[in-house]
Amino acid sequence: MANLTIDMLKEVSLFNGLEESDIEKIAQVVQNGSIPANTEFFKEGDIGDAFYVLTKGEVEVSKIIDGNKTVLTTIKSSDDSNFFGEMALIEDLPRNATIVSKTDCEVLEIEKKNFDMLLRINSFVALRIMTALTKRLRADSSTSSTAESKSSNKPTNAQVITFFSPKGGAGKTTIATNVAYGIAKYLNKKVLLIDLDLQFGGIAFMLGMKVKRTIVDLTSPDALRCYDDVKTCLVKHKSGFDLLPAPMKPEQSESVDSTHLRKIVSYCKNQYDYIIIDTHSLLQDMSINALDLSNIIMLVMNPDMGHIVAIHNCLNVMDSLKYPKDKIRLILNRFGSYYSKSKEELESAFQKKNVKVSFVIHDDWKIASDLVNNCQTAFESNNTSDYRNDIVTLISELTHESLPSEAGSVGRKNIFSAVKDWFNS
Repeated sequence: MANLTIDMLKEVSLFNGLEESDIEKIAQVVQNGSIPANTEFFKEGDIGDAFYVLTKGEVEVSKIIDGNKTVLTTIKSSDDSNFFGEMALIEDLPRNATIVSKTDCEVLEIEKKNFDMLLRINSFVALRIMTALTKRLRADSSTSSTAESKSSNKPTNAQVITFFSPKGGAGKTTIATNVAYGIAKYLNKKVLLIDLDLQFGGIAFMLGMKVKRTIVDLTSPDALRCYDDVKTCLVKHKSGFDLLPAPMKPEQSESVDSTHLRKIVSYCKNQYDYIIIDTHSLLQDMSINALDLSNIIMLVMNPDMGHIVAIHNCLNVMDSLKYPKDKIRLILNRFGSYYSKSKEELESAFQKKNVKVSFVIHDDWKIASDLVNNCQTAFESNNTSDYRNDIVTLISELTHESLPSEAGSVGRKNIFSAVKDWFNS
């Protein structure tokens, strides 16, 4: 394969908008070649060693489901997302599908050792690749679910709620844990809480729960075939919800990929009323897949400029992923704290994004900190705090059900009054 010229690279839609200097760097590592029809680029299970951009022709994407070949999709050179092979390189795992040329094809090839450089060159390239990856996983999940539904007549009814913050320290884990407790304890619903902060997740430790198996134990071959396999790794909390713990060691996180997550959620949707996912604070493949699987995305932020900027950038990414606005809920945590930005600053930050604050959780840092230090949730304290009342409000709005009076009152004010006071005070 011969190195491409800069002019040829400029014709590739994936690289549109890059600076001349970036194009020059790519030209040094990208090669082009011709592939005859009915040629296998790679097969499911192969080690990923290259990423491809299709400049001419059409390829077929397939995988084995229940022992049979299933065609997932086709990719054409005229498609906006006319590239493939990125997943194995992003996750450093074997190929998850087979790619065969349907016609004579021309491709650009980037070897694995140069792929990371491509992603670092420009965030727009990484975002375009991640957007295409998400769309393909949607199609993959839909095809797999159709095949699996033939052996089960149960409806998939769980609501999937993912808590995410693009910046650490927002308090999302504490909120997610309290929501899981409240729904299970006071609404008597079946709840699964997934700790998807794979490197440093500590929900089990935070709640004083003893763990024997974690999500890592579902990643070995043939370890994840049905809900019963997932069940072997769950820990039951005294309030009634089940927890799928994060790995015990940070290095174990590399074993878990988005395919595992999608299988877990697929198997568990028939078993629970609510699946709550607590993610890490990086907008990468795993967290994007969690967001994509969700009925509701809970974006958690603190009222300071760092969080405002991070949430604003995060909303830009979600726009590019075509998430509907009604799927996103913005939680303003620690409102009223001493470092809280003024009403004017907060109000103007999201004026053009058409996303409003759905929930306000007032600052009660001492009580929240004491609860974490004592391995308790807000509902296990004898004191009725503003924090606890705001969590009750959040749960009531999410589930459209009223919690009993023993759980706490519905906020210090109802949510609409709280938001109104915030903007008008």
